[in-house]
Amino acid sequence: MTHYAADKSVLAEIATLREALPKWIVSTVELVELAENAERAARAVDPQTNDRSRQLIVEVAEWQQKLTDWQQENLSPRLMAELRILKATLDASMDEANAAAANLMLF
Repeated sequence: MTHYAADKSVLAEIATLREALPKWIVSTVELVELAENAERAARAVDPQTNDRSRQLIVEVAEWQQKLTDWQQENLSPRLMAELRILKATLDASMDEANAAAANLMLF
């Protein structure tokens, strides 16, 4: 059986990602809903929502980069599959968050 030394350090950090992912997904969905509501009402979004949106985008982008970096390491096939799935989920979340942020003119 092949030993994948890098698995241990990645698994320790990935637990944090697994815990945060559902919260990010919910936040992204809420952001999209807020953007659509603001657009329909032709109203500006409050500064707290803007800050929350920026924070979400920054956090997800940082994790996307970590996942990309980890995919360059010699990891077990099981862990590589999990990283691809997590990265695809984060990529979709980021696409939605960026589209909503653009509609809110956050940047």
